[in-house]
Amino acid sequence: MNIDITARNFTPSLDLKEFIHGKLNGLLRYDSDISSSKVVLLKEGRAEKVELVLKSKHINYITKCYSSVFEKTFIIAINKIKVQIEKHNRI
Repeated sequence: MNIDITARNFTPSLDLKEFIHGKLNGLLRYDSDISSSKVVLLKEGRAEKVELVLKSKHINYITKCYSSVFEKTFIIAINKIKVQIEKHNRI
C-alpha cells in the first residue's frame, strides 16, 4: 500500500510515522484491495486533527477526527474506517 503522510504546522516524529504505517497496514486484513492512503495531520492550537483517505478497488473511505493527541486521534480514525469497510462488505 502506498502511504502519503502530510503534516501541517509541525514536523512528525519517526515514531508517529511508524505508528501510522503499522495501523494502516493492519487495515489490509479488512480490505486487501486498499491501494493507497493519504494522511493529513494538522495541529490547530490544542486540537490535533487527522484526515484519512483510503482508496480501494471500488470505493474510497474517508474520515476526519479531532482529539488532543495524534495517536489517540489516529486510532479513532482507524476505527471509523473499519466501520465503513464492514458496512461496505455487507452490501
